[in-house]
Amino acid sequence: MKASGTSLMCKALIAISLTFMCQPASAQEFMQQYCVPSEAADPQPLHINGSKPFIYKTVDGSDLRLHVFSSAARGPDKKAPAVVFYFGGGWIIGDIRRFQTQATHLALRGIVTVLVDYRVKCRHHSSMMDSVADAKSAMRWVHEHAGDFGIDTNRIAALGSSAGAHLALATALYPDAEAPARKGEADVRPNALILYNPALDTSSPEAVQTIARFVGKEDAERGRAFSPIGHLGKDLPPTIIFQGTADTATPPEKAEAFCKQATEKGSRCELVLYPGAPHGFTEIWMGLDDPSLGAKTEYWAEDTSRRTDIFLATLGWLPRDGSSSASGSEACECEARPDE
Repeated sequence: MKASGTSLMCKALIAISLTFMCQPASAQEFMQQYCVPSEAADPQPLHINGSKPFIYKTVDGSDLRLHVFSSAARGPDKKAPAVVFYFGGGWIIGDIRRFQTQATHLALRGIVTVLVDYRVKCRHHSSMMDSVADAKSAMRWVHEHAGDFGIDTNRIAALGSSAGAHLALATALYPDAEAPARKGEADVRPNALILYNPALDTSSPEAVQTIARFVGKEDAERGRAFSPIGHLGKDLPPTIIFQGTADTATPPEKAEAFCKQATEKGSRCELVLYPGAPHGFTEIWMGLDDPSLGAKTEYWAEDTSRRTDIFLATLGWLPRDGSSSASGSEACECEARPDE
């Protein structure tokens, strides 16, 4: 019997990260296991409710789309902040609808939101660096078309989960993957980062081995040079990281080390820890495979969304509502509700 799409996606998103608890015997076996019809490996939808699709790039015969959610909550003459979303999936799979709920929520509050499709191995036979190139192309497109959507180019955030968080970081930290910025050309790096269980270290021996085995040897070598934790400078934009303490794919120790280094360099980095939360902990469908996670995933998804609002409010991108976020580099261990 074949696993259901939801079950398969859950297993794949957990397995296709930088480290694995149980690895397939070969890349071929991996592709057979995870590049089968499912939400995570099927072609991406051409339309998403509430948004307008745009082709931001055509490469190797494939049209790559992004989906823009505009909002009537913004005044006609007032420029709005924007948040650009990158789904996760180990640079191999992933569903652009993963952040549809969060994108809709922020759009209703007056922020322009953008869901980005990019090349992944199961759909495009692509590399990790292809994904990086697409992420940066999408961010450049948003900047170049900011006037069409009333976007304030000084208030654009990148948001991602797992490998998608690696791509969000790539738009902020890495040299342009397609062409170096020319003198006088606009800076298209994001002004803030919102990261869910991010892939922060692609240079460790474990990460290099895993990337070589399942993405490609060339990617593994590039991963050494393009590891986010190795690119930290003084110009990291304000960053918030949501991390589960039970995450074996992107361990919390990496997030703690990243934020520590960032704050030592003078950047703002907030780490919010969720005790007992696994990788992909805000994916509420995980509760369908593990009923013990059901109520918790709903709470985690709600709480990360609430804290994202607070984080954006501290930047002046959303109205303040009297709440306060974790301060500076201090980690916030968010306890589950008593009834969970």
